[in-house]
Amino acid sequence: MMRQGGHKRRTSHVMIVRRWIPHYRGPFYEALRSRLDAQGVKLSVVYGHPRPDDQRYGDTVDLPWGTPIGQRRLRLGRRQLMWQPGVLRLTRHADLVIVEQASSLLVNYVLLARAMVGGPAVAFWGHGRNFQAATASRLGEAVKRIVSRRAHWWFAYNDLSGRVVRDLGYPAARITSVENAIDTRALVDGRASLDAGDVERARRDLGLMGSHVGIYCGGLYEQKRLGALIESSHRIRVQIPDFELIVVGDGPQRHLIDRAARGAPWVHVLGAVHGQGRVPLFALADVFLLPGLVGLAVLDSFALEVPLVTSTTAEHSPEVDYLVDGVNGLIVDDGGDASTYAAAVVQLLNDRESLARLRAGCRAAAREHTIERMAGQFAGGIVAALQRPRD
Repeated sequence: MMRQGGHKRRTSHVMIVRRWIPHYRGPFYEALRSRLDAQGVKLSVVYGHPRPDDQRYGDTVDLPWGTPIGQRRLRLGRRQLMWQPGVLRLTRHADLVIVEQASSLLVNYVLLARAMVGGPAVAFWGHGRNFQAATASRLGEAVKRIVSRRAHWWFAYNDLSGRVVRDLGYPAARITSVENAIDTRALVDGRASLDAGDVERARRDLGLMGSHVGIYCGGLYEQKRLGALIESSHRIRVQIPDFELIVVGDGPQRHLIDRAARGAPWVHVLGAVHGQGRVPLFALADVFLLPGLVGLAVLDSFALEVPLVTSTTAEHSPEVDYLVDGVNGLIVDDGGDASTYAAAVVQLLNDRESLARLRAGCRAAAREHTIERMAGQFAGGIVAALQRPRD
């Protein structure tokens, strides 16, 4: 960074500490590093790896310029805590340390205590609270509410998370909404370059016969409300006899989907499909059916221009805030009733004008929610945090 008048000062050093790096986060760190470097700020990322038997978090990546660390898990009753040895040593000369807002990360408390006696400033990056209440620890959430107010700065996932943090009593002027996103450029470009022949080949490969198609793409686990997906799809099929469903994904509840597909040739179960392989599948679909938890999948919906239909019943992640009912998708107030959800989907499938309007909304949203914007927001927040005097 530079002082006014062009005089150089020492490079500020920011360190981000993560439990691991999901595959979709790698491009963000590269973009953030580039932006900060242009502003005279050095970025380091310290991270661990999930255990081989913990598959909930999907593929992870290494950063060539990052610093891997070991991690130890500790059991306290039903709670699993984590200690990250090496973090205190690695961060001792940093100007700002950005950590996950997680009550289970023991090093966070030590970092905050060290900051109070002159150590590096500490910022939080997170949701503000656990949006999946069914899996939240009451004690953990109580601790989180107290500790969250001790940070020097806050990097909230998006505006919804920012409001949650503000409601904790944290100053709004010290909250950066980073507009959490993933790199969807390849999906956008893949869709733009797709031709009719590619789509027809995908249709033949699946044996798809219907002209009304829904797709589900994501993890197959409880919060996704797969039972509601299956029941509502059957109800849609009753009212639109040529309706077919494509299911992309894998997970612990895969057996529910496999069972539903037996004797139902209109349900096409593909398992996990990554990257560009999803593009022709989404091109076949009219709607993205997701009656359960909405997270980053909404960005796939935008990039591939397939409107997402979800429910108010589900416990969504903060990214649901990007979904604007009637503009770039539908949020059905179904009270957990699959018939109500199905009726909304049937109405949309029979209204090509509304489908076209929602597709246009997806295109606009895809231009708005980008990894470049996220990197810019995050970098701006880091510079502001570095410039703010310590309490």
